[in-house]
Amino acid sequence: MNWNWLPSTCTLANLAAGSLSLLFTIREQYKVAVILIILAAICDVLDGLLARLLNCTSDFGKQLDSLADIISFGVAPVFLILLYRLDNVQWLGVVVAVLFLICGALRLARFNLTVPIKGFVGMPITAAGVILSASTLLEEHLKPGLILVLMGLLSFLMVSRLPFPSFKKYDSRK
Repeated sequence: MNWNWLPSTCTLANLAAGSLSLLFTIREQYKVAVILIILAAICDVLDGLLARLLNCTSDFGKQLDSLADIISFGVAPVFLILLYRLDNVQWLGVVVAVLFLICGALRLARFNLTVPIKGFVGMPITAAGVILSASTLLEEHLKPGLILVLMGLLSFLMVSRLPFPSFKKYDSRK
């Protein structure tokens, strides 16, 4: 049986979870929104793993994955942070949020154009988005100023040339 559709289905589940996270953020159900971003991350890991396992990686899948990732780990976390934790910061929060989105898009574009290596160059947007989203769970401990610093740091790490480990060492022979 041909299972080549499975990785793209996981990518679409990632996109659906990220989109639903936006909806729950707008409805002020922030914890559900965070859970959906984490679910999107699980789907993001699964789509790549399944594509390698089934030997069905493609340029289409790579582009679809990046489009899903900018929603699930860029737009959804930024709106979550802006509406839940940075609503009183006004313009500065918006500027840093837009910076996070720009850096995430640059990171995804660079990833799509580079030859695969053993690790990542720059922090993957999935990790940055999950960290940013999870920071909402530390309500009392992270003041708005620290959240802005965290967003700025994550933005820098995404476009940096710093190496980050990749867990893509799955050997399909195993």
